[in-house]
This record gives sequence, structure tokens and C-alpha cells, in this order.
Amino acid sequence: MSDRPRTDPDAAPASAAEQAARDAVRGLAPPRAEATFRARLRREFTTGQFGPRRAVVSRPWWSRPQLLAPVAAALVAMTAVSLNRGPDWQLIAANGEGQVSVDGAVFSPRDAALGERLRRGGHVRVDGAITLDLVAPGVAAVALAPGAELELSSAPGRWWARDMRADVANGDTYFTTGRAFHGAHLDVSTPEVSVRAVGTAFAVLRENQSTCVCVMEGRVRVGEAGTAYASAVEVPAGMRRIVHADRTSETQPILDDSVHRLHRQRDVAGGLLGR
Repeated sequence: MSDRPRTDPDAAPASAAEQAARDAVRGLAPPRAEATFRARLRREFTTGQFGPRRAVVSRPWWSRPQLLAPVAAALVAMTAVSLNRGPDWQLIAANGEGQVSVDGAVFSPRDAALGERLRRGGHVRVDGAITLDLVAPGVAAVALAPGAELELSSAPGRWWARDMRADVANGDTYFTTGRAFHGAHLDVSTPEVSVRAVGTAFAVLRENQSTCVCVMEGRVRVGEAGTAYASAVEVPAGMRRIVHADRTSETQPILDDSVHRLHRQRDVAGGLLGR
């Protein structure tokens, strides 16, 4: 004969302890329902109208203020940075024969990818008889003569980070600022000089361990490389400042060739500068 399951309430107790436990449980008073529960249950059965059961609602993350605030702040910051970004450089002319290197990548002057690569500046070197004309609309124009090599930054931001840099290693480079450049500054350096301009047209000619800064328009501060701008010499329009590697320097009238090339730059890019 098989044993009855232990879950059968009528099964004989296995021991005296189990019997005592059963007797204790059976002797407990039945739990009393809460008064409000009994009243609600009586009402529902009497009227036949059973109230809806309250469901647990999961709130979406975007409805929780403690999570939404940091997300909103990050979106505002990203939007501000994006709106402050200055215009990209545009390649408006590449004339002559040779090649152009941008951050180590080599292009022909007629390569459509050259303009795309120059959008945010970079290390640019012109090999051969090529002249490049770049413009950041409304802000500044930069022209590179054959043999020029420089590191060019992106254009200044619209409201903050209002600075622009060009580090000229060799050759002739020409700069003209536009209407939207107001409030910004342009710093140009060579092994011999540090230049600061705030709205002007000027040329930086670097060769044979000397640098010549020709100012056609506005005023430019020219100091020895590594010195503070406060101690630099202010060069007015129509003059040039020559600084040699041995730290000797002099101020002379501007070169006619620089005037001619700066006028040409204005003719090419002036419409995009708002001048």
C-alpha cells in the first residue's frame, strides 16, 4: 500500500510535533477584514459596479525632472557651441601648376577634394607655381603665394573664441579682414616675428631668415618672436617692418608688390568679405 501525499490535510501526522503544529494553526482565529475593505466589497456586490483596479504606471524618463535637467543643459551647450562656430574656409581660386599639401595629403590645384580638406584650416604647403585664395565669408581672406607654407587655424567664433592664428614657416602670405571680423584678432607668427592685427590688410613675407610685414590698411603690431604684444612696434598703413634672425629690425615704406597683391586679394574676395 502506497503512502498518502504529505500535502493531504487529512493525512495522519508523521510525528507528535507535526500534530501539535496542526492543532495550533487550527486554533488561530480567522483574520478580520479591514472595515473599509468590507464596506467597499459589500457596496460592489450590492450594486454590481466593481471599481477599476489601480494599475502601476511606468513614467517615461523624459517626464522626470531630475533626469530632464541635465539632458536639457547638455543640449543647450551643444547648440551654443554649434551656433558659435565660425564659417568654414572656402577655396575660391587655385591658379597655376604644381601641388598643394594639406596635413600631409597631396592634391592638384584642380582637385575638388582640396577645398573640402581646407574647410577648417590645417598645415598647408604650396609646391610649384600655384596661388591659393581662401576666404571665410564675412571674416577674413588668406592668399598663399608659390612656395608658401603655414599652419592656418579655423576662422574666429561668432561670440567667443574670437581669435585666429597663422604660423608662417616660409613664403609670402596675404591677409585681409572682413566686416564680421570686428572684435576679433589675428595672430601671425614666423621664426622671427609675432604679429597681431585687429582689422586690416597686410602681407607677411618670410625668407632668408628674415620676415617683412607690409601694412596696406589699418595698424599692425609687430614684435620679435616670443615677446609680448605690448612691447611690439605698431606699424601704420603704408609702411613695413623687417625683422632679421639676429634681432635687428627697421621700418621702411611698403613694397609696391605687396600693395598690388593685396589689391588683387580684395578684388577676388572682397564681395565675400562684406567690404
